[in-house]
Amino acid sequence: MRQYPHYDGQLGALYTPSATTFRLWAPTAATVTLYLRSEAYPMTQGDHGEWETICHGDFHGAEYHFGLSFPNGTTTTSVDPYARSVTINGKQGVVVDVDTLLGPVQRLDSFTDPRTAIIYEAHIRDLTIGPNNGITHKGAFLGLSEAGTRTTRGNLSGLDYLSSLGVTHIQLLPIFDFGSVDEAGDLSYNAQYNWGYDPENYNAPEGSYATIPGDPLLRLTELKKLIDALHARGLRVIMDVVYNHVYEAERHPFELTVPGYYFRTTSEGAFCNATGCGNETASERSMMRKYIVDSVLYWARTFGLDGFRFDLMGIHDVDTMNAVRRALDTVDEGIIIIGEGWEMGNHSQGVRGAHQGNAALMPGVGMFNDFYRDVVKGSNFIRTGSGFISGASGDDARKLFDALNPLDPSHSVVYNEAHDNWTMYDKLRGTTGLEQAPEEEIAQRHTLATLTQYLARGMVFLHAGQEFLRTKGGDENSYKSPDSVNEFDYDRAQLFAKEAGFVRHLNTFRKKYSWTYDPQYLMELMSAEGRRLSYRVNDAFGPGRHAIVMLNGENRHWLHPVTSGAYRVHINQGVVFHNPAPINLSHEYVVGPLSGTVLECVE
Repeated sequence: MRQYPHYDGQLGALYTPSATTFRLWAPTAATVTLYLRSEAYPMTQGDHGEWETICHGDFHGAEYHFGLSFPNGTTTTSVDPYARSVTINGKQGVVVDVDTLLGPVQRLDSFTDPRTAIIYEAHIRDLTIGPNNGITHKGAFLGLSEAGTRTTRGNLSGLDYLSSLGVTHIQLLPIFDFGSVDEAGDLSYNAQYNWGYDPENYNAPEGSYATIPGDPLLRLTELKKLIDALHARGLRVIMDVVYNHVYEAERHPFELTVPGYYFRTTSEGAFCNATGCGNETASERSMMRKYIVDSVLYWARTFGLDGFRFDLMGIHDVDTMNAVRRALDTVDEGIIIIGEGWEMGNHSQGVRGAHQGNAALMPGVGMFNDFYRDVVKGSNFIRTGSGFISGASGDDARKLFDALNPLDPSHSVVYNEAHDNWTMYDKLRGTTGLEQAPEEEIAQRHTLATLTQYLARGMVFLHAGQEFLRTKGGDENSYKSPDSVNEFDYDRAQLFAKEAGFVRHLNTFRKKYSWTYDPQYLMELMSAEGRRLSYRVNDAFGPGRHAIVMLNGENRHWLHPVTSGAYRVHINQGVVFHNPAPINLSHEYVVGPLSGTVLECVE
């Protein structure tokens, strides 16, 4: 590959009230022209591939784009890759006086221990589009910032519901500008839908989530209002970022401004496709790495974001993720970084992929723990397959013990379901032997699976609605399914009030007792046979006051031996008991079917 110069300075439309500097990195271009409010401004090339022009006057809100010509005679027209806002459907960049428009950044206190994180993954449209949720601004940023909303049945919805859960972080599926929804089209219920993993303009908010998609400034102010509203409730915000691929590489600003640079290609010049989305970005190249770092810094500094979840992080490389970690530490060392550490990507020789096998090389970067996930419920990709909670045979109990206690919990994101694949409820409903199981049994198995997350070392990660056994009707990949499949059913939380309440109490329990997440408290295996696991956590409740955890994946009672003495029952059969009184036990404890128990040994 040819050598490209590296540019260290700021890029994009750099606004001041008296002049705006426009700067684009395009080292292979022969000429670059800025088109600002339909006026043409020739740009001057610098020493490191950057092109620049300064336009005097106040250009806040002005539309612009670039025209480029190349030595081979081709020409392109491109949006600024660094644009901070865009017109409807991303056709033009927009100059923004971000500081004045958005006002002061509201950051919460630094989140000092990522192991204590309880992350709740949600989608803006899912949470707000339902016709009966009492939210005024349907499908919009503002809808989730509304306080006091209730469903027609009187149940909590929207912001009030989220703040009732006791989680620490809300992770929002893509909120950057993506290409799979027509912002100028019908945005009403069941009209069009997408999760948004189709990046077009990384540094601009998505227009379909604004109350007026055609207003390029409103999308910024309404997103900021949402983040501020969540922060006011003590909820931190994680942004789902998708730097590994773009919606359509051929017409993306990356390719239009520097053809052949930002994407990995085959020896024949075709786009590599380890992402399954038609292309994959080349994070190991210095200006792609710089772009990712600049982008997360912009979002963190401008909107006060508290974390980033990297989609298909294995496409990226170790050095890039470490650069991201270092950069975000300059803003707040408590900013969480997690990602999908699957081993994937057409990495060049000598490039270390940012996957699970290289986790030890990336301190401060968490990864989704698929080993834990599959031990608990069976293969994520085979609906009929079973795990510890659903009838598997073999040594699942021993595997679960290992999954609950990974070698380095700082890299472990403990999850049973996410937006991808079946919800846990739908997976259980498709598991061999459980298709016709009573709803109560499914709920018990589901609750046991969730309990294991809260007893695992690592960050807890919940998919929105997991607390009330969310279903998508068996839809395994609802990324573009209608709202009728994806909408968040707040009333189901009342239908499964016991299960939802259990999660709320688990959130309190996890925050109170550090032994649940801190590996300094030693876990000692007591019993592991089939689908029954017990272990002891030394000094969990204080010196000499040990925890005994018993997890029963069998559909019958378990008579577990205990040393005679005084105990407190903290968790039993889907109930958390806060400040329980001691009881005397003699010889054994009866663990209910498909349930878990946590005892405190009072010595």
